[in-house]
Amino acid sequence: MPTHNVFAFHPATVHPAPPSPQSLARNGPCVRVQIEVSNVLAQALQTANQPIPVPVEGIAIIDTGASITSCDASVIARLGINPNGVAAVGTAGGPQHLSTYQARFSFPGAPLPAFEHPRVLGANLSGQTILNQEPVIALIGRDVLSRSVFVYNGSAGVWSLSF
Repeated sequence: MPTHNVFAFHPATVHPAPPSPQSLARNGPCVRVQIEVSNVLAQALQTANQPIPVPVEGIAIIDTGASITSCDASVIARLGINPNGVAAVGTAGGPQHLSTYQARFSFPGAPLPAFEHPRVLGANLSGQTILNQEPVIALIGRDVLSRSVFVYNGSAGVWSLSF
């Protein structure tokens, strides 16, 4: 089981320095993610001599408050993925019914394995940025975390994810 360990450093600190609990509290556990069409859709497009959409890269936040993994709806639209269902969810803005989609997640630069997810929410994450103003394009929810080991050590400024 590959493990991705992240040490949150204060941006103005010269390394080597100890991880910063404040930096971890400010940014939370986040990882670079690439969202792309599922393998099945990619094969269907290839068979039909259609171009396979270019994957979209951004930041995913590990969100233990999210029961279902979500992806920004604009990313889903850019990839041309059709909905495969609807889910009733509670959001900060109140209850909503959101479309679900099948998508593939990979993690450039991290030892985490890529995975296909059959039920990703299309959510409005527009305007959400983190780190160096990188767009947040996904929230990794408890449906994915239920198949992983996730450790958040706030006092040490460290988090780890394995699946």
